[in-house]
This record gives sequence, C-alpha cells and structure tokens, in this order.
Amino acid sequence: MKAFYRLVLAFSVFTVCSLFAWANWDAPEMHHFVRPVEITIWQLAPLGGDSAAAYSLQRRLATEPGVSACAVSPRTSCVAFVYHPEQTTLAALYQAVGHYGARIIDNPPANTAQSAIRQCPVPVSYLAWLDQVRFALNVRRFFVSV
Repeated sequence: MKAFYRLVLAFSVFTVCSLFAWANWDAPEMHHFVRPVEITIWQLAPLGGDSAAAYSLQRRLATEPGVSACAVSPRTSCVAFVYHPEQTTLAALYQAVGHYGARIIDNPPANTAQSAIRQCPVPVSYLAWLDQVRFALNVRRFFVSV
C-alpha cells in the first residue's frame, strides 16, 4: 500500500510540475493587461467633402466618455469608433453622432448563410478557462511592464 501512495504522490508532483512548466513556457499575452475594446464603423450622410467639418466632428466625438479613438473620413463620410463597452454603448454613440449634427445612414445587415466550414468542437468557454489558468500560473506576468 505504501508503494501505491508513493506512485500517486509522484504522479501528482509530476502533473503539477508539468502544468507549471506549460503555463510558464511562453510570456503572458498582452490581452490580459489591457481593457477590452470594440470597434464600430458607420456610414454618415454626405459631409460634402468638407475636411474642416469632418475634423471638427471627429474632435467632438473623440471627447465622448468611453471613446478611445475616433476617425471621420470626409471623402467616404464614414465614422469609426474604438470604444470601451463597459463605459459606453452603441446607442450612446449613435446619440452623440446625432447630437453633433451628423446623420447615420442605416444599412440593413446582409443575410448570410450559416457557415459550412468546420468549427472547433471544443466550447469557447473551455478554451477561455484554460487561458485563465495558464495566466494565473504564469509567474512571468509579474515581470511585464505595460
């Protein structure tokens, strides 16, 4: 019976050491250190090719809370936002664009068929959990300066 306990202990130590080595093999990925962002692009009503008006609209929209970056193209009349979803919503951005006098042209989404490409059979939640475990066991994260 004593040999069995030694075998179980040796297997457990080997498993923990292997998991620790796997977690520390690579440096931690940078997405663990930054807040999540989302990107949206909308088509505006024609701005008339006026770059001064587009730049003014861009400056005002960039000051909205939760907006990390904003770009307005006078040539294509498009506005692009990079924003933090925990601080603002698409509805708030939509209102902000309307508040500053621009009008968004809503294009209906295209009907796309279900993809026939093979998908990964492992649920995304399992992969996210593995990523969190790897980050938690990675001691190299303490030496990363962001």
